[in-house]
Amino acid sequence: MSGYGMCGHVMVNFQDSYGTSQTTSLQAVPVVNESLVLGIEQIVEQNMYGRLGESPYHEGAHGITGGVSLEAEPTAMGWFMKSVIGTVATTSDTGIQSHVFIPSLCGSEFDTRAATTPLTMEVYRDVGSAGVYYDCVGNQLSISIANGQLLSMDVDFIGAGFSRKAAATPSFPTGKPFTWDQASVEISSQSVVDLEELTVTVNNNLEATHTLTNTKAPYRIKRTGPQQVELSGSMIFAAESYFQAFENQTEVPFKAHFVNNAAPHTFTMDFPKIRFKTFEPQQADAGLIKASFTAQAIFDTGSNRACEFTLVNTQTYY
Repeated sequence: MSGYGMCGHVMVNFQDSYGTSQTTSLQAVPVVNESLVLGIEQIVEQNMYGRLGESPYHEGAHGITGGVSLEAEPTAMGWFMKSVIGTVATTSDTGIQSHVFIPSLCGSEFDTRAATTPLTMEVYRDVGSAGVYYDCVGNQLSISIANGQLLSMDVDFIGAGFSRKAAATPSFPTGKPFTWDQASVEISSQSVVDLEELTVTVNNNLEATHTLTNTKAPYRIKRTGPQQVELSGSMIFAAESYFQAFENQTEVPFKAHFVNNAAPHTFTMDFPKIRFKTFEPQQADAGLIKASFTAQAIFDTGSNRACEFTLVNTQTYY
């Protein structure tokens, strides 16, 4: 029988150690799509065997690539934010859990083999057994919102291990994704009412490294450069202040806040300093003039971070 995507599922849990999958207490997450792939490189011998046909093939390095896309349900999104951003501190109150996600600092990575906490993902595709993709370390996270749409997330992973198991029975969270009309944005502590779309991208610049060990899987998944946090979007060109901030290369605070109608869910993205890299108001037609922009989140030595994400929900841990 052919498999339906709508009958499949994705379930996740964080591992206690790199190299060992975590298939207990898996949490179901609703996704729009997934693209996780097991890759096996092929090594072709260069030796010649007195024939025109190719020389023998041998099994090469293994690795996991791909990711998931989802509309940002208030519980599910926390698993992927921790996987990419790095660390989370949770404060509990009656019926409310506040999770603050902060990028890792020097000395605070998961361990010597993984830059952030490795994730195990069970992916069932409605045919046979479920695939278990593990040692998956979050490489890039994009959070997007546009007028008339739901808040969405795209997450890319680099992983190491793959196995199979009988598919578990998922129990999905029941929260409602955040919507565009639940958003409020501030730049320089002033309310912005003309923003039409916004994308925030966190890039860990990870790389899988194979070593001379007794495994074909990557021995380490670590950074090749600093974590980068970028913003992009567009707004109606109604004031010159942001254009002037670009001209003067002024570093200004930026905050985006979402309030879900289903209490207690809220989500806040806070950037102590951003620097506009581009700001491009253009007369495209007879209608309203709009300006696209890109910006870099700048590391703030006062708060010791470039960004902070706060998610409030009822999930007790990540």
